[in-house]
Amino acid sequence: MTTITPTLDIGQIRRLRILCISETGWHDTATVFDDIRAAGGAQTDQYSIPWPPFGPLHADNAAGFSALLEAETSDGSVRRLLFDTGWNPEWMDRRFAEEGIDRLLQEGQIEALILSHEHFDHFWGIGSTLKHCPGIAIYIPEGFHPAGLAFIRQQGHSGPLITVPSEQPVVLFPGLAVVSFPMSTLLQVQGENVLYARLQDHGLSMITGCGHGGVLNLLDYARRTFIGGEHIHAIYGGLHLSPLEDWDAQRDQIVNTLSSYGIAKMACNHCTGRVAVEKMLESGLPVLRGTARYGSQTDLFLGNGDVLELG
Repeated sequence: MTTITPTLDIGQIRRLRILCISETGWHDTATVFDDIRAAGGAQTDQYSIPWPPFGPLHADNAAGFSALLEAETSDGSVRRLLFDTGWNPEWMDRRFAEEGIDRLLQEGQIEALILSHEHFDHFWGIGSTLKHCPGIAIYIPEGFHPAGLAFIRQQGHSGPLITVPSEQPVVLFPGLAVVSFPMSTLLQVQGENVLYARLQDHGLSMITGCGHGGVLNLLDYARRTFIGGEHIHAIYGGLHLSPLEDWDAQRDQIVNTLSSYGIAKMACNHCTGRVAVEKMLESGLPVLRGTARYGSQTDLFLGNGDVLELG
Protein backbone atom coordinates (compact mmCIF):
# COMPACT_ATOMS: atom_id res chain seq x y z
CA MET A 1 0.00 0.00 0.00
CA THR A 2 1.38 3.40 -1.03
CA THR A 3 1.19 6.24 1.46
CA ILE A 4 0.85 9.72 -0.05
CA THR A 5 2.68 12.32 2.01
CA PRO A 6 1.15 15.81 1.97
CA THR A 7 3.61 18.27 0.48
CA LEU A 8 1.96 21.69 0.34
CA ASP A 9 2.86 24.01 3.21
CA ILE A 10 0.40 26.92 3.17
CA GLY A 11 1.88 28.46 6.32
CA GLN A 12 0.01 29.07 9.55
CA ILE A 13 -2.21 31.64 11.23
CA ARG A 14 -2.58 32.25 14.95
CA ARG A 15 -6.34 32.46 15.06
CA LEU A 16 -9.43 32.67 12.85
CA ARG A 17 -12.68 34.41 13.70
CA ILE A 18 -15.67 33.64 11.47
CA LEU A 19 -18.71 35.90 11.70
CA CYS A 20 -21.87 34.47 10.19
CA ILE A 21 -23.41 37.48 8.46
CA SER A 22 -26.24 35.38 7.05
CA GLU A 23 -26.77 31.65 6.74
CA THR A 24 -30.42 32.12 5.74
CA GLY A 25 -30.29 31.38 2.03
CA TRP A 26 -34.06 31.74 1.86
CA HIS A 27 -36.91 31.75 4.33
CA ASP A 28 -39.06 28.95 2.88
CA THR A 29 -37.59 25.99 1.00
CA ALA A 30 -40.88 24.89 -0.59
CA THR A 31 -41.28 28.29 -2.25
CA VAL A 32 -37.80 28.17 -3.80
CA PHE A 33 -38.27 24.70 -5.25
CA ASP A 34 -41.79 25.46 -6.46
CA ASP A 35 -40.27 28.40 -8.36
CA ILE A 36 -37.62 26.11 -9.86
CA ARG A 37 -40.18 23.52 -10.95
CA ALA A 38 -42.37 26.23 -12.50
CA ALA A 39 -39.34 27.53 -14.43
CA GLY A 40 -38.58 24.10 -15.93
CA GLY A 41 -36.88 22.06 -13.25
CA ALA A 42 -33.44 21.34 -11.86
CA GLN A 43 -31.61 21.85 -15.17
CA THR A 44 -33.08 25.31 -15.76
CA ASP A 45 -30.64 28.19 -16.21
CA GLN A 46 -30.89 30.10 -12.93
CA TYR A 47 -30.61 33.42 -14.79
CA SER A 48 -33.98 32.74 -16.43
CA ILE A 49 -35.80 32.83 -13.05
CA PRO A 50 -36.93 36.39 -12.17
CA TRP A 51 -35.79 36.34 -8.55
CA PRO A 52 -34.15 39.43 -7.01
CA PRO A 53 -32.24 41.32 -8.27
CA PHE A 54 -33.38 40.23 -11.75
CA GLY A 55 -37.10 40.37 -10.96
CA PRO A 56 -39.72 40.50 -8.21
CA LEU A 57 -40.52 36.79 -7.93
CA HIS A 58 -41.04 36.01 -4.22
CA ALA A 59 -38.67 38.78 -3.20
CA ASP A 60 -39.81 38.42 0.41
CA ASN A 61 -38.42 34.85 0.44
CA ALA A 62 -34.91 35.76 -0.74
CA ALA A 63 -32.08 36.23 1.76
CA GLY A 64 -28.54 34.82 1.30
CA PHE A 65 -25.34 33.26 2.65
CA SER A 66 -22.29 35.32 3.63
CA ALA A 67 -19.53 35.24 6.25
CA LEU A 68 -16.65 37.46 7.33
CA LEU A 69 -13.29 35.80 8.01
CA GLU A 70 -10.81 37.62 10.23
CA ALA A 71 -7.40 35.99 10.55
CA GLU A 72 -4.48 36.93 12.77
CA THR A 73 -1.30 35.99 10.91
CA SER A 74 1.97 34.83 12.42
CA ASP A 75 3.35 38.40 12.42
CA GLY A 76 0.32 39.70 14.33
CA SER A 77 -1.40 41.48 11.44
CA VAL A 78 -5.12 41.07 10.80
CA ARG A 79 -6.45 40.03 7.39
CA ARG A 80 -10.15 40.08 6.46
CA LEU A 81 -12.01 38.29 3.70
CA LEU A 82 -15.67 38.24 2.73
CA PHE A 83 -16.87 34.73 1.89
CA ASP A 84 -19.90 34.96 -0.41
CA THR A 85 -22.22 37.93 -0.72
CA GLY A 86 -25.77 36.65 -0.35
CA TRP A 87 -28.79 36.89 -2.64
CA ASN A 88 -31.38 39.59 -2.07
CA PRO A 89 -29.67 43.03 -2.05
CA GLU A 90 -32.29 44.40 0.35
CA TRP A 91 -31.59 41.62 2.85
CA MET A 92 -27.82 41.86 2.44
CA ASP A 93 -27.84 45.66 2.83
CA ARG A 94 -29.64 45.17 6.14
CA ARG A 95 -27.31 42.45 7.43
CA PHE A 96 -24.18 44.30 6.27
CA ALA A 97 -25.33 47.41 8.15
CA GLU A 98 -26.23 45.43 11.30
CA GLU A 99 -22.79 43.78 11.42
CA GLY A 100 -20.71 46.78 10.26
CA ILE A 101 -19.64 45.07 7.03
CA ASP A 102 -20.58 48.13 4.97
CA ARG A 103 -18.15 50.27 6.99
CA LEU A 104 -15.32 47.73 6.72
CA LEU A 105 -15.79 47.62 2.95
CA GLN A 106 -15.86 51.41 2.67
CA GLU A 107 -12.64 51.68 4.69
CA GLY A 108 -10.87 49.06 2.58
CA GLN A 109 -10.45 46.72 5.54
CA ILE A 110 -11.74 43.67 3.62
CA GLU A 111 -9.16 42.72 1.03
CA ALA A 112 -11.06 40.21 -1.10
CA LEU A 113 -14.41 38.60 -1.81
CA ILE A 114 -14.25 34.82 -2.22
CA LEU A 115 -17.27 33.46 -4.09
CA SER A 116 -17.82 29.82 -3.20
CA HIS A 117 -19.99 29.17 -6.24
CA GLU A 118 -22.44 30.77 -8.63
CA HIS A 119 -25.73 29.82 -6.96
CA PHE A 120 -28.14 32.72 -6.50
CA ASP A 121 -28.16 32.65 -2.69
CA HIS A 122 -24.37 32.98 -2.49
CA PHE A 123 -23.70 35.38 -5.36
CA TRP A 124 -26.62 37.47 -6.60
CA GLY A 125 -26.30 39.99 -3.75
CA ILE A 126 -22.90 41.12 -5.05
CA GLY A 127 -24.20 44.64 -5.58
CA SER A 128 -24.39 45.02 -1.79
CA THR A 129 -20.63 44.50 -1.65
CA LEU A 130 -19.55 46.40 -4.76
CA LYS A 131 -21.44 49.59 -3.98
CA HIS A 132 -19.20 49.99 -0.93
CA CYS A 133 -15.95 48.73 -2.50
CA PRO A 134 -16.09 48.39 -6.31
CA GLY A 135 -12.36 47.69 -6.55
CA ILE A 136 -12.30 44.67 -4.24
CA ALA A 137 -10.48 41.60 -5.57
CA ILE A 138 -12.90 38.76 -6.37
CA TYR A 139 -11.98 35.06 -6.53
CA ILE A 140 -14.34 32.77 -8.45
CA PRO A 141 -14.18 29.02 -9.08
CA GLU A 142 -13.50 27.56 -12.48
CA GLY A 143 -16.83 27.06 -14.26
CA PHE A 144 -18.46 30.48 -13.92
CA HIS A 145 -20.92 31.22 -16.74
CA PRO A 146 -20.71 34.23 -19.08
CA ALA A 147 -23.94 35.53 -17.55
CA GLY A 148 -22.33 35.54 -14.12
CA LEU A 149 -19.21 37.30 -15.35
CA ALA A 150 -21.38 39.90 -17.10
CA PHE A 151 -23.40 40.42 -13.92
CA ILE A 152 -20.21 41.17 -11.94
CA ARG A 153 -19.26 43.83 -14.52
CA GLN A 154 -22.78 45.27 -14.59
CA GLN A 155 -22.70 45.70 -10.82
CA GLY A 156 -19.71 48.03 -11.21
CA HIS A 157 -16.74 45.84 -10.36
CA SER A 158 -13.47 47.60 -11.20
CA GLY A 159 -10.93 45.42 -9.39
CA PRO A 160 -9.13 42.14 -10.12
CA LEU A 161 -11.26 39.11 -11.00
CA ILE A 162 -9.31 35.90 -10.39
CA THR A 163 -10.42 32.45 -11.50
CA VAL A 164 -9.06 29.77 -9.17
CA PRO A 165 -7.82 26.85 -11.34
CA SER A 166 -9.44 23.52 -10.57
CA GLU A 167 -7.69 21.61 -7.76
CA GLN A 168 -4.70 23.98 -7.79
CA PRO A 169 -4.58 25.62 -4.34
CA VAL A 170 -4.05 29.38 -4.25
CA VAL A 171 -2.53 30.71 -1.01
CA LEU A 172 -4.31 34.00 -0.27
CA PHE A 173 -1.90 34.76 2.55
CA PRO A 174 0.26 32.49 4.76
CA GLY A 175 -2.06 30.13 6.57
CA LEU A 176 -5.11 30.34 4.31
CA ALA A 177 -5.69 28.84 0.86
CA VAL A 178 -8.59 28.54 -1.58
CA VAL A 179 -9.18 25.48 -3.76
CA SER A 180 -11.63 25.23 -6.67
CA PHE A 181 -13.31 21.82 -7.03
CA PRO A 182 -15.06 20.66 -10.20
CA MET A 183 -18.73 19.86 -9.70
CA SER A 184 -22.04 20.25 -11.50
CA THR A 185 -25.26 20.85 -9.60
CA LEU A 186 -28.76 22.33 -9.55
CA LEU A 187 -29.53 25.12 -12.07
CA GLN A 188 -26.44 24.47 -14.23
CA VAL A 189 -23.99 25.73 -11.61
CA GLN A 190 -20.44 24.41 -11.91
CA GLY A 191 -17.36 24.60 -9.71
CA GLU A 192 -17.01 25.45 -6.02
CA ASN A 193 -14.33 27.23 -4.01
CA VAL A 194 -13.44 25.86 -0.57
CA LEU A 195 -11.18 27.60 1.96
CA TYR A 196 -8.60 25.82 4.13
CA ALA A 197 -6.89 27.47 7.11
CA ARG A 198 -3.97 26.01 9.04
CA LEU A 199 -4.00 27.09 12.68
CA GLN A 200 -0.92 26.99 14.90
CA ASP A 201 -1.07 24.04 17.31
CA HIS A 202 -4.49 22.93 16.00
CA GLY A 203 -4.25 21.69 12.43
CA LEU A 204 -6.54 22.42 9.51
CA SER A 205 -9.97 24.02 9.37
CA MET A 206 -12.28 23.93 6.35
CA ILE A 207 -14.76 26.65 5.33
CA THR A 208 -17.41 25.82 2.74
CA GLY A 209 -20.35 27.58 1.13
CA CYS A 210 -22.41 24.47 0.37
CA GLY A 211 -19.90 21.64 0.07
CA HIS A 212 -21.47 20.25 -3.10
CA GLY A 213 -18.33 18.17 -3.71
CA GLY A 214 -19.05 16.01 -0.65
CA VAL A 215 -17.74 16.74 2.83
CA LEU A 216 -15.66 13.54 3.04
CA ASN A 217 -14.08 14.19 -0.37
CA LEU A 218 -13.17 17.73 0.66
CA LEU A 219 -11.68 16.62 3.97
CA ASP A 220 -9.73 13.78 2.35
CA TYR A 221 -8.34 16.24 -0.21
CA ALA A 222 -6.97 18.28 2.70
CA ARG A 223 -5.43 15.19 4.27
CA ARG A 224 -3.70 14.27 1.01
CA THR A 225 -2.57 17.75 0.04
CA PHE A 226 -1.71 20.00 2.96
CA ILE A 227 0.93 19.70 5.62
CA GLY A 228 -1.10 19.65 8.84
CA GLY A 229 -4.12 18.19 7.05
CA GLU A 230 -4.00 14.97 9.05
CA HIS A 231 -5.50 16.99 11.93
CA ILE A 232 -8.92 18.39 10.99
CA HIS A 233 -9.68 20.89 13.72
CA ALA A 234 -12.94 22.50 12.54
CA ILE A 235 -15.53 22.77 9.79
CA TYR A 236 -17.67 25.81 9.08
CA GLY A 237 -20.44 26.19 6.49
CA GLY A 238 -22.49 23.89 4.33
CA LEU A 239 -22.10 20.11 4.35
CA HIS A 240 -24.95 19.47 1.87
CA LEU A 241 -26.09 16.29 3.59
CA SER A 242 -29.87 16.78 3.62
CA PRO A 243 -30.75 20.22 2.22
CA LEU A 244 -34.24 18.93 1.40
CA GLU A 245 -34.48 17.14 4.78
CA ASP A 246 -34.42 13.61 3.32
CA TRP A 247 -32.35 10.82 4.86
CA ASP A 248 -31.04 7.35 4.06
CA ALA A 249 -28.43 4.77 5.09
CA GLN A 250 -25.71 6.37 2.97
CA ARG A 251 -26.07 9.61 4.88
CA ASP A 252 -25.88 7.69 8.14
CA GLN A 253 -22.56 6.29 6.95
CA ILE A 254 -21.23 9.77 6.19
CA VAL A 255 -22.08 10.89 9.72
CA ASN A 256 -20.41 7.79 11.15
CA THR A 257 -17.28 8.45 9.09
CA LEU A 258 -17.14 12.08 10.20
CA SER A 259 -16.94 10.81 13.76
CA SER A 260 -13.57 9.22 12.94
CA TYR A 261 -11.83 12.48 11.96
CA GLY A 262 -11.31 13.84 15.48
CA ILE A 263 -12.93 17.16 14.62
CA ALA A 264 -13.09 19.58 17.56
CA LYS A 265 -15.69 22.05 16.28
CA MET A 266 -18.42 21.91 13.64
CA ALA A 267 -20.65 24.84 12.66
CA CYS A 268 -23.25 24.27 9.95
CA ASN A 269 -25.41 26.40 7.67
CA HIS A 270 -28.85 25.89 6.14
CA CYS A 271 -27.85 23.64 3.23
CA THR A 272 -26.50 21.04 5.67
CA GLY A 273 -30.12 20.32 6.58
CA ARG A 274 -31.77 20.26 9.99
CA VAL A 275 -32.16 16.49 9.94
CA ALA A 276 -28.43 16.13 9.28
CA VAL A 277 -27.49 18.33 12.22
CA GLU A 278 -29.85 16.41 14.50
CA LYS A 279 -28.23 13.14 13.37
CA MET A 280 -24.75 14.56 13.98
CA LEU A 281 -25.70 15.71 17.47
CA GLU A 282 -27.14 12.26 18.22
CA SER A 283 -23.87 10.66 17.11
CA GLY A 284 -21.86 12.88 19.47
CA LEU A 285 -20.22 15.11 16.86
CA PRO A 286 -19.14 18.49 18.31
CA VAL A 287 -21.75 20.62 16.51
CA LEU A 288 -22.00 24.18 17.84
CA ARG A 289 -25.52 25.53 18.15
CA GLY A 290 -26.42 29.08 17.20
CA THR A 291 -28.68 31.67 18.83
CA ALA A 292 -31.46 31.78 16.18
CA ARG A 293 -31.30 35.59 15.94
CA TYR A 294 -31.61 38.17 13.14
CA GLY A 295 -33.70 36.01 10.85
CA SER A 296 -32.14 32.61 11.56
CA GLN A 297 -34.91 30.10 12.09
CA THR A 298 -33.19 27.45 14.20
CA ASP A 299 -30.36 27.11 16.69
CA LEU A 300 -29.19 23.96 14.89
CA PHE A 301 -27.13 26.22 12.61
CA LEU A 302 -24.49 28.75 13.59
CA GLY A 303 -26.79 31.56 12.58
CA ASN A 304 -26.92 35.20 11.67
CA GLY A 305 -24.70 37.27 13.94
CA ASP A 306 -23.08 34.22 15.56
CA VAL A 307 -19.29 33.82 15.72
CA LEU A 308 -16.93 30.85 15.52
CA GLU A 309 -13.56 31.44 17.21
CA LEU A 310 -10.68 29.16 16.22
CA GLY A 311 -7.17 29.15 17.60
